[in-house]
Amino acid sequence: MVAGAAGSTSGSALGRRDDAPARWAAGRLRYLDNLKVVLIAAIIAMHAVLGYVGSMEVWSYTEVRETTLNPVVEATLLVLITPFGLCVMTMLFLVAGLLTPGSLERKGTARYVRGRLLRLGVPFFAYVLLVQPAVMYALEHPLGNAPGSYWANIVDDEGVLDSGPLWFVGVLLIFSLGYAGWVRAGLGRAGTRKNGRITVGRLVLTAAVVAPASFLVRLIYPYGSDSGFTDLNFWQWPACLAMFGVGVSAVRHGWLTRVPERVYRQSRAVTAAAVAGCMVLLSVAGLLERIDDMMGGVQWPAVAFTAVETVLSVFGPVWMLGAAQRHLGVPLRWAGPAVARSSYGAFMVQTPVLIGLAAALRVVALPAEAKAVLVAAGAVVASFWLAWLLISRVRGVARVL
Repeated sequence: MVAGAAGSTSGSALGRRDDAPARWAAGRLRYLDNLKVVLIAAIIAMHAVLGYVGSMEVWSYTEVRETTLNPVVEATLLVLITPFGLCVMTMLFLVAGLLTPGSLERKGTARYVRGRLLRLGVPFFAYVLLVQPAVMYALEHPLGNAPGSYWANIVDDEGVLDSGPLWFVGVLLIFSLGYAGWVRAGLGRAGTRKNGRITVGRLVLTAAVVAPASFLVRLIYPYGSDSGFTDLNFWQWPACLAMFGVGVSAVRHGWLTRVPERVYRQSRAVTAAAVAGCMVLLSVAGLLERIDDMMGGVQWPAVAFTAVETVLSVFGPVWMLGAAQRHLGVPLRWAGPAVARSSYGAFMVQTPVLIGLAAALRVVALPAEAKAVLVAAGAVVASFWLAWLLISRVRGVARVL
């Protein structure tokens, strides 16, 4: 009888654990969870490919890569994926802005700030101070790129703490705490409705402000360069802050559930035109060997790139949000509740997974194209699996991830 009771209790506990993803997903916006899975999987795959490019160093593995993509393949991939890369991060800030007022209103300022410090601050500082330097030292020290002790190499040659992909988390923490302070000071009220719909005209005005601000910032911090002691991508702040603000304003007009049809269609048209313009600009700059000149400075490639990138950063996320609401609101076989629950964690653990897989393939005689595909596919699966393992098995992790 005792054994039977124990078995019943164990089965009940197991059932609760197995049902945890479904209970977590109950009452959530399915399209939003599916969108996060798609975006984070795409970001991980994109980083895998960038590890083997030869024209720029924008990912942690690039500097020590053992093989390089064929120049034609690389140029084609960069032309195709760059437009997506230019709007994916502002898309995440738009979503964060949409969710922020409701969270602050429900929790109150003190609880909201504690939650942001726990879910954003703890992972950011743990990653920047422990994970990223440890992973890079383990990779580079055997290759002779990081001589000396671990502590001597905790910052790079220019004295910068590498924040890797978690620059987004650090910047979002700053924006979130700033918004909480704004509301606390009585300069804004969470959850209240204001007059004035968000139209394409307002988005155009937003882009008109972001473009010159970005251009000026990039005179000091060129696109893709180090940005201060913690490498927080200052060159992307104007667009990220603008889209966070659009999300905060748009939630009052129902954008969390539905982007207005007219705004959605017009944003789709503008985004399509901007994608075409971006591809043309990249092709022309590449032929003229002026890709580096696009990153900043008083020169036409920098002006043109800033203009195109701003349009994509503002209108692309609005179109993507509307598309997700219209097409991702259904159950996806490959993105169930457990996968959706693991998306934030997958973003957090992607670097050690990507670097580990790339390092394991160093001794394998394969072309860079094959390695990029293998690392991309393996890292997407392994990052989500590892994140769910940490969330479901390690006590306290679920509170953070």
